Amino acid sequence: MKTHITIITIYIALLAVELIGEVKCIIKAVNCNWEPVGKAEIIYTGASLTGLGAIVGYMDIQDN
Repeated sequence: MKTHITIITIYIALLAVELIGEVKCIIKAVNCNWEPVGKAEIIYTGASLTGLGAIVGYMDIQDN
């Protein structure tokens, strides 16, 4: 029984980390400078729509 509780706890922790990353990605996409559409806007928006925001949300992408 203790093994099941540990597995469920790990699963919930991973899910929480993924959801936080997705929210961070959406926030970064909204806060981007959209005047000249650049690399950061495309990556953040695409990642938010495909679910990759769970990873990309933790990255800091700068437009030059």
